[in-house]
Amino acid sequence: MIGFIELIRASGFAADVRQVKLVRHKGDDLDMDQLRNEGWFETYQCFQSKPVFDGCTHIVSVIGEDATASRFVGIYEVQGSTTASPALLPEHCPYTQWGTESRVFYTLKKCPGFEDLEDRVVIDWGKGALAWHQWLTDRTIMEIRPRGRVLAPFRDFLRVHLSFEDLGNLATQPTAHKDWVAALSAVGGIYLIVDSMTGAQYVGSATGSGGIWQRWCDYAKTGHGGNLRLHELCREDIARARHFRFSILETFSRSLARDEAIRIESFFKQKLGTRVFGLNAN
Repeated sequence: MIGFIELIRASGFAADVRQVKLVRHKGDDLDMDQLRNEGWFETYQCFQSKPVFDGCTHIVSVIGEDATASRFVGIYEVQGSTTASPALLPEHCPYTQWGTESRVFYTLKKCPGFEDLEDRVVIDWGKGALAWHQWLTDRTIMEIRPRGRVLAPFRDFLRVHLSFEDLGNLATQPTAHKDWVAALSAVGGIYLIVDSMTGAQYVGSATGSGGIWQRWCDYAKTGHGGNLRLHELCREDIARARHFRFSILETFSRSLARDEAIRIESFFKQKLGTRVFGLNAN
């Protein structure tokens, strides 16, 4: 079976692997895919607490998933480094702590030509999962996902945490995400939408033949799904929906009576205070 180095070589990577590091990003306090969706991932990667990229001509970046699975997201040329400072942060960057002068700033340039592999190739990081940067040696390719695939495999309803961009990718690329479509279509449930700008929450419910999948497709199309206060936010700022994040609080049969679903929904609204402090109008 083809190895990872052979695969990127076939796509045009010609650097000496002895000067290349493989870097696995899996922050405990930051969601890497959310950083990418919001445009801050590459900034995050440039600022390091130690000179970990010294001696490298390139880094190969992956995002850690379950266990040792690691999803390829790009190759970057290391063009230089300097002492970090707040002045090196892009305008409006919310992560001001990255620019402290005790850190190192690397100038990294993304290499073109690997777009077809991004978010599709999943490699096995191996036993040294705690060592998040290593000199590049070959890795086993665990999976090559379908074109258009963005999300990791569906695992569990309570672990669902999707950005609005993720939701759009699901809705526009259902064939590439058959596992997600099947899971979300199979159940009704109570879901939570959080506005990541303010922390305000909205609780909703989904029943009927399409389950949660059909209801969330409405949000993917409009951003607000017809909900009053979400609609008001989107009317004030057409791009506001990109800050919404979607999760599932409880699942039940799609055939559950609507009155019972509303009763459960009301319980969660009361429990989370979303009528008084959140985005539920009723």
